[in-house]
Amino acid sequence: MKKLVTWVLLFSVYLSVIAPLAGTANAQVSGKAMEIKDQNVPPGLTFRLSEGKSGDETRQVSEPASADPISADDSGKLLSRLPAIKSDPNDQAEFAKRVGTLPAPKTGERRPVKFPADADLAPPTGGQTSSNLSVLRYSPEGKVQLAPDLSVTFSHPMVAVTSQEEAAAYAPVEFTPQVEGRWRWLGTKTLMFDTDKRFPMATKFTARVPAGTKSATGQTLEKEFTWTFTTPPPKAEQMIPQNQVVRRDALIFIRFDQAINPEAVLRSISVSAGGRKLQTRLATEAEISADSNISYHAKQAQPGRWIAFRAVNSSGGTEDAMPGASTITVAIEKGTPSAEGPLTTEERQSFQFTTYGPFKFNRAYCGWVQKQDCSPFDAWYMEFNNPIDAASFAKEIVKIEPPVEGLNIYPSGSNVYFQGYKKGNTTYKITIDRELSDAFGQKLAQPAVATIKVGPAPQNFYAQGGSMVVLDPGSKPTFSIYTTNHSNARVRMYRVTPENWHQYTQYYRRLNYDDAQRPAIPGLVISDKVVPIKSVQDELVETRIDLSEALPGGLGNIILDIEPTVKKDRYDRSRVFTWVQGTNIGLDAFVDNQELVGFATELGTGKALGGVQFSIWPNASTVSSNQPTSVKRMRRAGSRVRGIG
Repeated sequence: MKKLVTWVLLFSVYLSVIAPLAGTANAQVSGKAMEIKDQNVPPGLTFRLSEGKSGDETRQVSEPASADPISADDSGKLLSRLPAIKSDPNDQAEFAKRVGTLPAPKTGERRPVKFPADADLAPPTGGQTSSNLSVLRYSPEGKVQLAPDLSVTFSHPMVAVTSQEEAAAYAPVEFTPQVEGRWRWLGTKTLMFDTDKRFPMATKFTARVPAGTKSATGQTLEKEFTWTFTTPPPKAEQMIPQNQVVRRDALIFIRFDQAINPEAVLRSISVSAGGRKLQTRLATEAEISADSNISYHAKQAQPGRWIAFRAVNSSGGTEDAMPGASTITVAIEKGTPSAEGPLTTEERQSFQFTTYGPFKFNRAYCGWVQKQDCSPFDAWYMEFNNPIDAASFAKEIVKIEPPVEGLNIYPSGSNVYFQGYKKGNTTYKITIDRELSDAFGQKLAQPAVATIKVGPAPQNFYAQGGSMVVLDPGSKPTFSIYTTNHSNARVRMYRVTPENWHQYTQYYRRLNYDDAQRPAIPGLVISDKVVPIKSVQDELVETRIDLSEALPGGLGNIILDIEPTVKKDRYDRSRVFTWVQGTNIGLDAFVDNQELVGFATELGTGKALGGVQFSIWPNASTVSSNQPTSVKRMRRAGSRVRGIG
């Protein structure tokens, strides 16, 4: 026994000598491997995780090393070695205090309710309680405009919960005629058939679930279940030309809602004029390409869904194939076939257009409602039977007696338009020379002559410029109002600054609404007087209001509030209300969500200005353009900009 103890002690001593050497060797090998591995790691802060060992949680944590705080001078020397922080003197903002914490929600009334309720714990009812299988829902059914897919829902699970490929192998629904597609299950009860595009049009489909079909849980469909659905036959969606005046050899274009066979469809189309049927043929690719209008619409249509054709004369030619000055009727007769299915159209579809005849004048009228009692403000129209060639039109071929100054005359379609102010109680004679040409190269056989009688002018009171007007710096500061049959106007002037702009816009938005929300007119009243108007019966009169008193040197901002002293009735809202600015600076800006780019120019010449201060209201900070440039960038803090010279 003593010998055994002695050998154990000697063996322990031997191991105590060998173990440190083995650990050192192992550490050297591991350390060398880590060095090789770290060579491939990019420089930077790295972390390494390893498996923990039992007992590590009880190890003693060494005390932190002692350290002495450094002095303020040493701290300054250390921080001075860091690069300077770049700052932007314009990047300043006031302290933004966050919105206060929301109040705690109020405690509601507590009502003891059992959850879940007994009704929720009850077993499901309905189809599951029946021992027989049935069809609960199916679609599509009956006449449908479009059939993208087919679906059937059964009362019991039909397939096990498995992969979609395995489940789709069982499809207990048949339909005719067959369509390319695939079956898939939505859950265990609903079966859906997806086509590559949609079910063909012009087809009647019959779907059938055979009797004896079994569910996954053993229920049986006792009686065969069938239903039908039908997609529509062809329908014309676009017809060209329609309600137009065209050449006698024009192409005809029809776009359908489904694929068609052009040769078969053409046999179902009739083109007639005055009760006489015209011969037709399909248009060639060259003819379609030569017609820019038809070529464009053919490219926009889906392939195989359109037809282009034309009328031909008795010799097979196309020149003057359709009679002139005639109404042409194009009919897509009942029984027109589809290229997708056997069903044909059940109703006749038709449209009309007109071939051109000799160019002539039809009538003259005024106003949008084609009235005969014209006012001085109504537009005039001279209507012709064919479209007018706008490219060759010149105002010199139009003569008006008595003359009308500033009248805008231009052609559009089959009309010549006359826009502008005319004198009241005056009869005008309009003559258009026979040189007027239509779109088909024809000229008038004789001049077009029309007489339009203008009655008395209604009262009118307005100004130009809208809600804000900038005065011309090169002329005397004046503001013009335009009136008809008024003798006086009351003019109020308010001195304002850019800070009043917001209150002004709030008032302007509610200018014609007394809703008790309209603020007071901003600014200080500096003038309130009645200005006489040199009224001429039934004529438009310009009255210039002198603003020199309100704008010394032509500079500053005022609000003008101008109304007639006598109104027609209590509903008369005739009024001019505008902000007028006199300045030598042209100011503009582009704004996005990050910055504003301001442009300052000399208003009279357009030259760039330097030394202009920009500020954004209501932000009080300003930015000065020190160099003669028209651009200055600013932080976006609002939506209103003012320039200070």
